[in-house]
Amino acid sequence: MRRNPCIFNPIDHTPMFIADLFDNFLIDLDGVVYIGNSPINGSAETITELREMGKKVVFITNDPRNSPKGYSEKLSSMGILTLPSEVITSSTAIKHYIRERCDVRGTTAFVVGTKELKEELKQIGIKLLTGEDGKSADLVIVGGHAEFDYAEMKTATIAVRSGAGFISSNRDPVFPTKEGLVPATGAILASIEVASGKKSISVGKPERVIFDVAMSTLPEGGETVVVGDRLDADIMGGKNANLSTILVLTGSTLHQELQDSQIKPDYVIGDLSELLREREYDRA
Repeated sequence: MRRNPCIFNPIDHTPMFIADLFDNFLIDLDGVVYIGNSPINGSAETITELREMGKKVVFITNDPRNSPKGYSEKLSSMGILTLPSEVITSSTAIKHYIRERCDVRGTTAFVVGTKELKEELKQIGIKLLTGEDGKSADLVIVGGHAEFDYAEMKTATIAVRSGAGFISSNRDPVFPTKEGLVPATGAILASIEVASGKKSISVGKPERVIFDVAMSTLPEGGETVVVGDRLDADIMGGKNANLSTILVLTGSTLHQELQDSQIKPDYVIGDLSELLREREYDRA
């Protein structure tokens, strides 16, 4: 009897979840999982169920104001038990970028950012300069923080104009809060770029650096998707990294902005819980 080398399965039209299409999820935080200190309805339950389904979940954020440990504690307090190794921040990407390109022994930096960002940089051996000493730093590193002032702008500008390397965590102009959208790192960065006449090297979303770091934490193989609320950061970044993308409409992007934008995600959902809402797909 002749052996048939081909096996054809009938098309299955049974309902499935968007989550069924992917093995690994790179999920943004602010505007997707929570806003400020308040979890978005259904986010904790959804992430718990994804993990129970065997999915790998890694959180990826442009916000350098806290450390991976700090974010893991914040998420765990919301019922989303998370290890520091499961959180990739733009400060993680900065450390990765600097270590690959600098002999950190003896490297000095003037940092516009939070104490958490500064502590992250100290961990890799960078010497931080403050005040007038900052004008002679080898690197100027910019992250968002609420206490940014003219003195910092001036010191950073002089250092960059004197030849310091210029690195930023991201270019996000705003981030979502209960008050609405408020200035983020990109707004602070813009003032230093204008004053110095130079553009920084940004390592956060949508750049490849932060995605490469995140991907290095995932198991080999499997389909990976980026889930976020910003078209210009999460969705564009996912596309730059050749990954599938899902836009969530609980944060920075309104439906009208999506319609008007040339940046188009692969999927659009109202909130994170829709990852587990049944839809019909053709599956062979």
